[in-house]
Amino acid sequence: MFYKVKPNDSLSKIAKKFSISIDLILAFNKNIKNVDHIYIGQLIQIPNIEDVPEKEVFAIAENPNKLVERARTAIGKKIKYKLGAGGINPALGLPTSNNECDCSGFVCWVLGLSRKTTIPFYQKYGGWIYTDSMEKDVNSSAGIFEKINMPEVGCIVVYGAGPKIGHVGIVSEVENEKMKKVIHCSSGNFSKYNDSIQETAPTVFNRADALWGRFSGI
Repeated sequence: MFYKVKPNDSLSKIAKKFSISIDLILAFNKNIKNVDHIYIGQLIQIPNIEDVPEKEVFAIAENPNKLVERARTAIGKKIKYKLGAGGINPALGLPTSNNECDCSGFVCWVLGLSRKTTIPFYQKYGGWIYTDSMEKDVNSSAGIFEKINMPEVGCIVVYGAGPKIGHVGIVSEVENEKMKKVIHCSSGNFSKYNDSIQETAPTVFNRADALWGRFSGI
């Protein structure tokens, strides 16, 4: 469908109106060169998720800084933590359509993935991307993540379930080859900030079984 720009419109307002990301609008409207310059009467194509080619959905993950930028857009939205929620529709402007999300749902959305997937590696896990299956992926050579020995901006940091549930986040800052900040969705964040998605020190991920993985595509 096409949307005609109205007075006082902006790309951020239009993206919010249709629950999609600005990046997705730009991917379908190559004529827009500056996100701050649209004009009244301009026709902007609004994609449906069914129309989105995989190369457009995943393109953001190829740029670590864009990936971190996308992750940060979900901070401050007062999203509640709920295990198993969020991350179904990567074309949405937020990782959830009902204000509830968990860590793997958030990371899937950041990467432009749906947590319910047809990616071959994940079929042994019921076609679901979650912390344990991501940990197994990083430790394999057959999935969508490449295991790396040191953290880098835009990579995931993940550990699987042990006595408690696993956890995953997006590394947003690195200093002296160590994680400085991670953006993640957790019940702890929600309890402390009333907002489950936060950019914090990597304390919860500073453990021997945590792994780093670079998204390598499908």
